[in-house]
Amino acid sequence: MNDSKKHSLWSRLKNTNTVLIALIVTLLIIIIDYINPTGKVKVSLVIAIGIITTLIALWLMYTTNFYKLIKLHSINTLDMLLTLVSIIALIYDIYLYFVNQNNTWKFKLTLCIFIIAIVLLIIRLIYVNKSLNKQKNIKVVVDLRDLYDGKVKKTDHLVILGDQAVNYDLLNRDMIVSVLYDAIDTAYSSDAYVIGLEGEWGTGKTTIANLVKHRLDKNENICVVENFDFWTTGSSATLLQSMYDALLRALDVNYNSIRMNKLLKRTSKFVINVPTAGKIFDEVINENISQDDVNQLHEELEELILNSDKKYVFFVDDLDRASKSQVLFLLKMLGTLFNLPNLVFVLLYDKERMEKIIEEKDEINPAFEEKIINQEIRVPKASKEAANRVYKKSLNEAAKVYGISDNKLQDLELAIDLIVNQIKSIRELKRIINSVVSIAFSKENDLNKSDSLLLEYIYFEEPSLYELIKENGLYFISQDFTLEEQLLLGIQDETENTKRLKSFYDKKLTKYKKYIPLLEEMFPYVKSYYSHDRLNLYPGIITDKSKDGSRRKQRRICSSHYFDLYFSLTRNDYLKINLQIKKFVEEINALPTETEITKTFQKFVDSSKEELALKVADLRLYIDKINKDKKIILCNLLLSNIKEFSRDGLPSSRVEALFRCEDLLENSTQENIAKMFRSFNKRYDLVGNIDMLNEYAKDIDWLHNLTTKCWHEICRNILNDQVDLYNDENYEDDNAWGLYRYIDQQKLPSKYISDYLNSIMSDKNVYRILFDAISKPMSDKGFGYQLTKEYFDAMDLAHVSKLKLVLEKAVPGNIYQKRVYDVYQNFINNNKEATYYNNPINPNEL
Repeated sequence: MNDSKKHSLWSRLKNTNTVLIALIVTLLIIIIDYINPTGKVKVSLVIAIGIITTLIALWLMYTTNFYKLIKLHSINTLDMLLTLVSIIALIYDIYLYFVNQNNTWKFKLTLCIFIIAIVLLIIRLIYVNKSLNKQKNIKVVVDLRDLYDGKVKKTDHLVILGDQAVNYDLLNRDMIVSVLYDAIDTAYSSDAYVIGLEGEWGTGKTTIANLVKHRLDKNENICVVENFDFWTTGSSATLLQSMYDALLRALDVNYNSIRMNKLLKRTSKFVINVPTAGKIFDEVINENISQDDVNQLHEELEELILNSDKKYVFFVDDLDRASKSQVLFLLKMLGTLFNLPNLVFVLLYDKERMEKIIEEKDEINPAFEEKIINQEIRVPKASKEAANRVYKKSLNEAAKVYGISDNKLQDLELAIDLIVNQIKSIRELKRIINSVVSIAFSKENDLNKSDSLLLEYIYFEEPSLYELIKENGLYFISQDFTLEEQLLLGIQDETENTKRLKSFYDKKLTKYKKYIPLLEEMFPYVKSYYSHDRLNLYPGIITDKSKDGSRRKQRRICSSHYFDLYFSLTRNDYLKINLQIKKFVEEINALPTETEITKTFQKFVDSSKEELALKVADLRLYIDKINKDKKIILCNLLLSNIKEFSRDGLPSSRVEALFRCEDLLENSTQENIAKMFRSFNKRYDLVGNIDMLNEYAKDIDWLHNLTTKCWHEICRNILNDQVDLYNDENYEDDNAWGLYRYIDQQKLPSKYISDYLNSIMSDKNVYRILFDAISKPMSDKGFGYQLTKEYFDAMDLAHVSKLKLVLEKAVPGNIYQKRVYDVYQNFINNNKEATYYNNPINPNEL
């Protein structure tokens, strides 16, 4: 039945006494109105009673939270009450109209009540229908065969495989179906014929039974007894009543008297106590029941069955899931009350589990199948090859429904194969698709789909292993360790690391051997250890560091950046940045003009220092995704804005940005690179950075030639035009070293440097010049500063005649200039110790 119809107002009305109660109450109101007892009392008393009654009703609604029913998304007691009031008010108004009281206060009041009740009911029904439609859009219930056949369309919502009975078998076990059908068709006995369909949990007993039912529906001489759900019944009386009613419906006999109901209840107690002689006498006295009552009921059923000239089949599914008392009662009835001709019982059970139930009950012989079961049919496990084929195709199709493309599906093949080899039944497959796939392949999950699938499967099957991984990340993470993790691990060489990991794996993973293949796919350390172990080799546990970048790009669980996210299903900065870079590259590729790309780039660099460092580092993972014509544009933007990137950290974001420039240039044409570099010939503020870029490109001859040419051109322009690298426009600490290294590389006399400094030095830049000659060691003492002879000589400061004169006039104007001056004086006074401060010198304040 359609869910919306199943939970409709009309359906609920049919299954409750609401209409009947409304009619009875209306009848009482009409009778009371006819008697008119209110005419004998004062109106004020009637009004008072009405007000107090209303207040009592409102208070009860408040204290019982009855009013909250209005928010429920399904038909409930409130809707039944509104329906009840509407029916009563409508019928009573019709009555008043026909007795010519349509102008009375009673008619008008009742009409108002009816209008209010019906309006509220309509509003509630609209609200419930919208909620049901919304739920349909959020969750899609599909059939496994439709999924297997690729008939389920791609959706953004949760896909649930229905667990209802089906009349098909994807594992093609037609032979078992035919054997069971023939057994039922040919079964003949003067008593009931009992067939046991035996098989392990999940082998498909229910599916086979449904296929047989489907065939039996076409046999006019056999009738399947429907709507009998054995293991959900409660007491023995309820079970007997349920079986009796189901059989009568199959016989097309719907009559069921009160006398028969009482007889059924007494008979159920009599049957359940048959083996205990002492209790029979008590039942006969207390319930006035005898064997004649049982015989009478038995004879009535037998007569009905024989007169119908048909065979009737009861399917009792999941017998081993029922309670011990239910099993006991059913088996006794098969030998007593329902031991009838032309009656066939098909019992579905797991033999091992069934025997455990029987052994715990002394009333039944443990060899029950010899005493009760006439024929036992075993359902063997499907062939592993056939089952795996169904499992794999179903998982592949589920991935497609969640939007996984064919290309990405190839990346999941190994993970899916590993899970397929673990699945034991179709039922387990459904649970995995509903519980594991729905999380791993969700569009909200931006982590690696393969790792997510395997980890969620481990959580589904072995929660203790899941917790072990979660709580011991340092034994599974193999790259991108945070500073805190590095401190916890300390300095370890390969041997120490191997010893640490081996000890943990040997101690903790031994009992999880069946999951080792899954762990190997997820964690390089585990793969390294167990692959060597299988070959009886014991080298170090190592990973291929060349794959660290691709693993980071794929957001693998073995990266410290993403490990915790797999257990929290949230996003940290690393994942957010990674997704931002992916989006950034996609936007650049799609933008048609350089102006639009520049605007997008400005948003890219408009970040905190820490975030920008993560961005430029992750950009390396997407270089190959950038269109070739956009690479030179992006490189130009990076190099032009290189000073936006901090030089703090190892490696610094500045260094990472220059490496990204080198990556981009390597994949650009020489013509475009030469054109770009010509635009930098007068970018004197970047001479130091272009010098660094030139160093990074030295292994690529053709690119190194181009970067060298650009660097040299800038330096020649500086010397020829006596450009001041220490003015506000061009200054950045160490930028001038790009010029000094050029002079050294060209083997020009150091006099070139001293002459240059003499030409530009003034009281405005002298402290900046000296700061370039200072080394900056760091220790637990703080930020250290020392003017070294090496730097002093490299800058040929001994021959800068203006230095002493300018310093005499340039009195330090702030604390930073004073520090530089003191460091210089220490050098002059031959003090070779570094000077330390709690905070660093700010070069922009010099």
